Amino acid sequence: MKFDTVEKFLNYGIFTIPEYQRGYSWTKEQLEDLLNDLSDVEFIKEHYAGTITLIKSGQEKIGITDLTKYDIVDGQQRLTTFHLLLISIYHRITEINALEADDVIIRSVINKGKTLLRLNNKNNQEFFFDIINEFDINTIKKFEPKTKTQKNLLSTRIHFYTYLQRYTSISTLIKIYNNLLSKFKVNIFELEEESEVGLIFETMNDRGLPLSDIDKVKNYLIYLTHRLNEKSVAKEINKKFGDIFTELMSIENYSITRIENQFLKHSYIVYQGDYKDLFDIPKKIKTELIVQRQIFTKKSLYDNDSILREKKIKEIKDFTNFLLKCSTFYSQILNQNFENSEINNSFFRLETLGKVENFLPLYLAILTNKKFKPEFLIAINEILEIYTIRVYIFGNKKGNTGIPTILDLAHKVYSNKINFTELKKELRNLIEKNSNNSDLRKSIINLSAYNTISQNALKLILLDYEYYLQIEQNAKFDFGTIQELSKNNKITIEHIAPQTLMAGIKPLENINLLGNLVLTQQNTLLNNKTFPSKKQLYCKSDFCSERELNEFEEWNDKTILERGKKLQKFIMEKWKP
Repeated sequence: MKFDTVEKFLNYGIFTIPEYQRGYSWTKEQLEDLLNDLSDVEFIKEHYAGTITLIKSGQEKIGITDLTKYDIVDGQQRLTTFHLLLISIYHRITEINALEADDVIIRSVINKGKTLLRLNNKNNQEFFFDIINEFDINTIKKFEPKTKTQKNLLSTRIHFYTYLQRYTSISTLIKIYNNLLSKFKVNIFELEEESEVGLIFETMNDRGLPLSDIDKVKNYLIYLTHRLNEKSVAKEINKKFGDIFTELMSIENYSITRIENQFLKHSYIVYQGDYKDLFDIPKKIKTELIVQRQIFTKKSLYDNDSILREKKIKEIKDFTNFLLKCSTFYSQILNQNFENSEINNSFFRLETLGKVENFLPLYLAILTNKKFKPEFLIAINEILEIYTIRVYIFGNKKGNTGIPTILDLAHKVYSNKINFTELKKELRNLIEKNSNNSDLRKSIINLSAYNTISQNALKLILLDYEYYLQIEQNAKFDFGTIQELSKNNKITIEHIAPQTLMAGIKPLENINLLGNLVLTQQNTLLNNKTFPSKKQLYCKSDFCSERELNEFEEWNDKTILERGKKLQKFIMEKWKP
């Protein structure tokens, strides 16, 4: 292990991020931490910037110089960020005075047109090359990232550009450059082979250096193969975890840290059937799933007993393969990119209602069981949507209501202890257990829906009511798909009796009840008008639910409850068990 400045480290040579590593995932939070550290280091002797672990992988000649190549095992996020910061400093100096922009600033970033950091994906590498070489920030802002890695690379480049605009003095920018290179220091671990990775990280964990849970699991499994002297298996694990990271990085609209932790927890629940005390899953895996102590205390036995040894290697491979399979399904579910559009629609509806994540372990169990077809998800999601509406939305039950039962069912599905028909029956029983018609009827009418139900969920419910009226009235207006309508910002939720009252109008008690809410495309026109004035617009609306309001002569607390009963009847029928 070496303790070097960032400058010495960057001069090692060429760095390659292997395929098995996750893509670039730093966001504003990590960038701000780095910049704050860089600002603080002005007043101290040095700053510890973390650990870099690498493996020598060969040589490459650039010009007349032979450079050593290294695979970056750990520290790729930090290293990529250093490169982007250095190029941003160089471009900022060029912007102020091109004559003072010395190429020495970027000699460890780019050499004779070649980047000295190579990303683990051809498309990402090309994107990285482009944002490093492009000077004009307006051109950079027009780049169209195709992956989450590219989005993060672009955001970082723009973030550094924006940050450095505050500095107009080249001497200040040079000081920032020098502080990064000379005062930031890193621990360098140089390994001989991949199977040593787990050994190093197990030791590092004991010293309290932070790793994500899924990194800890990967390194633990590699560590076990090292103990069992299975170097080829270590390489296989590295490759498969690379594929896992790639799948998880492809999931949109979620932070990678949250997704990785959630994914590991859900996969473990399905595989092991254990959903209690999950605050430290790596420890659970070590002590209960693939037990570390067995290999520690019986290593000589494993060396001499090929059957026992193969059994332990199979445990490691089976769990790794399960995680890989689950990562593919996880991204399919959350990105809604199944080949079957009905499956995607069913997930879109549950996502809009805000409850897809509650049921992810069950989905993984279904998709990893060959006896369950993916199409089964349509029927399962119909039942889970009924559960969501009756228990969570209008039942107003806690977000974890029924979850232990659902997690238990997930493991039963995975371990072939329940079939499709039995699963549907158990889920319907769960609905009956956690909701009753009498309380539900009262809640639909009396719940302060506008304040209690999310806007997305409320919009979906009102859209479904609109579709119901269209069919009932044989209306021929084409509204498009439920996805298009839900995402259409021009369609909003209108308070029939307005929230902001005109002078002299008495406020109503039931203003936020479901009966006082309707979808509209003309909110700005309706604004805070009186009901008689609004009726003149409602009668011309494309929405059946707005035109229906012309049945009422006046609008008050009583008529709000009356209309609430209409919506109640629709909801009770549509989402009956």
